[in-house]
Amino acid sequence: MNSKKIIVDVLLFILMIIEYSRLYLNSTVHEIIGISLIILIIPHIYLNRKYFKILKKGKYNIKRSFKLTINMGFLVAFLLTCILGILSSQTLGIGSLTAIYLHKIFAYLSVILLGLHLSFNINQLLAKIPYKKILFPIFIIFGIYSLIQVDFWNHITGRYGFSIATGNILINSIYYIGIILMIIALLNLDKLKQKN
Repeated sequence: MNSKKIIVDVLLFILMIIEYSRLYLNSTVHEIIGISLIILIIPHIYLNRKYFKILKKGKYNIKRSFKLTINMGFLVAFLLTCILGILSSQTLGIGSLTAIYLHKIFAYLSVILLGLHLSFNINQLLAKIPYKKILFPIFIIFGIYSLIQVDFWNHITGRYGFSIATGNILINSIYYIGIILMIIALLNLDKLKQKN
């Protein structure tokens, strides 16, 4: 795998996770990270250009159609989160309550879509994970626990702020990683039948 692609993907993932700890970041840092995400998505798309070139080729079964829907849905939700983030910027002084409200909802929708997106795009890595029969149930249980801890439902329905106090930025980030791992495990339960 391309080392540049790995670096870009890992940076994107880390910065996205940090963004969900908004409560622990001042507005300027949050917005700088958001701008960094916008910049990083450009090389991410460029380094995955082969995927876009093959979209018109071949037949679409249910799995391929679902994968395309998730990938495009994630891209749209990500871009809308970024655009709405700019429109709700406190640093620029142009924030509107509607933009802030929608920015938060699309950001939390992006967590779900990120988990689904990664589920389809890290198959080689998943195949190498040992002890899936032990790890996947742990991922699922911890993911459910994490959903409760960050009160995910109220965030995605826009009922209140970007984050709730969960201890510190590290603990908060671990919860969001737990949610993503839960989604990945749920979508790849069929791999439990494969031999480690």
